[in-house]
Amino acid sequence: MDLNLGDVLDALDFAAAGRYEAWNGDFGIIVDANYVGIELETTLPGPLGAGVNVDVRQKWFGVLGAYRILDGEYGSSGQRYAIDLQGGLRYNSIRQEIDVTTPGPGNPPTLGGDQGWIEPVVGIRGMWRLNQKWTGIGSLELGGFGAGGNDLQVGANVGFDYQPWEKTALTFGYRYFSVDYSDTLSSGEFAYDVDQHGPYIGIKYFF
Repeated sequence: MDLNLGDVLDALDFAAAGRYEAWNGDFGIIVDANYVGIELETTLPGPLGAGVNVDVRQKWFGVLGAYRILDGEYGSSGQRYAIDLQGGLRYNSIRQEIDVTTPGPGNPPTLGGDQGWIEPVVGIRGMWRLNQKWTGIGSLELGGFGAGGNDLQVGANVGFDYQPWEKTALTFGYRYFSVDYSDTLSSGEFAYDVDQHGPYIGIKYFF
């Protein structure tokens, strides 16, 4: 499948993502969660007019430790920059089911199923303060490495924080995400090979 943003919004059931960070000096704890579900119903061409329902869900919950390896200043105005290394574990779950409904007395069995596994995650993030309100951010996260059938999961962000208020910032930029998962179930091959990319926008609150 090759879906543009309009196609995805038409099929979207629900999506949500959140991230919490707690820091003490150069050490931090990061909790990261994500959920997205798409569902599409259509009718196959032909005289029988069989109906097809495609239900895809992906969710993860990760806990990572972080260490700030660089924290300094640059330029004549003394703006800050920082680089963090991150590592931990993530629970990943994928549902991919296809149901076919035929006009006859019986229907084929549901294709696909639910798969869940725990995988290692490593990452790096750089932040550089541009002025009192603007901060540039770039990050790269890698996970899977063959755990549970996930060859590689990649997340990369490039963007900015705009902080017009003391404890609240708007964050926006461009995100790339991919997962290359495959396994063999009792019903046959199960694969989820997905690339996603596009703009993101969110809100940060500082405690």
